[in-house]
Amino acid sequence: MVGPSGPAEWAAAAEAELFKALAHPARVRILAVLAAGPALVADLCSATGLKPSHLAGQLAQLRAQHLVTGRRSGGRLWYWLSFPEIADLLSAAESVLNAQAATDVSRLAGIGASGAGPAGEDILTDESVAVLEESLERRALITNAVRSVSARTGSSSEAALAGLLIQARERSLTLAEVSSETVAGRGAG
Repeated sequence: MVGPSGPAEWAAAAEAELFKALAHPARVRILAVLAAGPALVADLCSATGLKPSHLAGQLAQLRAQHLVTGRRSGGRLWYWLSFPEIADLLSAAESVLNAQAATDVSRLAGIGASGAGPAGEDILTDESVAVLEESLERRALITNAVRSVSARTGSSSEAALAGLLIQARERSLTLAEVSSETVAGRGAG
């Protein structure tokens, strides 16, 4: 394989490496927690649900890409985002996913009118529509809870999501359950 030969190719290769570093849910969860501010290893384990050995491996990959920085202070190991723009990148990803979901809903609305695909085959069953609606409702609920916490606390959406994830884990609830409480005004957020 021949390496990049010019500035555009080098930039594309560097971007691909960045996205490879983000291509694991555990690493994205770690970055989302760190978007709220520096955290101790124990806090990262608690917030992400990762075991220390798995967290260490994921942090090593993030350090190798210079996305996180770690330093010992007072006998404790702290981590933080190397660049605040990483939080913007996570927010942009959330925006893209929300746009994709909205597009999917629009497509389904068009298909749902007839209940048949392009070749006339029935592609929507009552069960598949119900599952999709439930999934979209949960996503909207979580998005509303994140926005509510973010507005109430002045924190970023990533920090708000990290807080909701921590609550869910500590209380052994799903993210949707904690989000429902938060939207209803019962959650601490």
